[in-house]
Amino acid sequence: MVTRKRRSESAPAPLGDTQLRTVIGYQIAQASVVANGLYESAVGQPRGLHRLEFSLLMLLRENPGRTASALAKALGISMPNMVLWLDRVSAKGWVEREPSQSDRRSNHLRLTEQGQEEAAAALAALTAAEATGLAALSLAERAILAELLHRMAGIGRGG
Repeated sequence: MVTRKRRSESAPAPLGDTQLRTVIGYQIAQASVVANGLYESAVGQPRGLHRLEFSLLMLLRENPGRTASALAKALGISMPNMVLWLDRVSAKGWVEREPSQSDRRSNHLRLTEQGQEEAAAALAALTAAEATGLAALSLAERAILAELLHRMAGIGRGG
């Protein structure tokens, strides 16, 4: 005899979101659930690396010698918060500060060798996780998505 599960015992029906299909903010929020999950499983939990720390390492990897104020602006965080995050990554031995020759209040920031290694390892882990976790998207679709998100982020930075 076949028994049927009552509705409350079966998997819940997916939530409808038809009216939100074209709402960019909603779609980004939903996609970020997936992206954040991939990050946490590949980098956050195993490496103990917060997403903001990852962003700092990646930005400094590509932009050595930048200042805290430039990083704060790029990440949309306040200077007091930026100083706290920089203190944190400096204490881990990943970032070094070099006093500016032209502005005594400013430091130029660079990754240490250990910071370069952490950045490379975290990026490799995240890239592998995204390749697996986003396999439902073709390489071309992922490239288009990345380009569109990059362009959207540039709008917020005046670019």
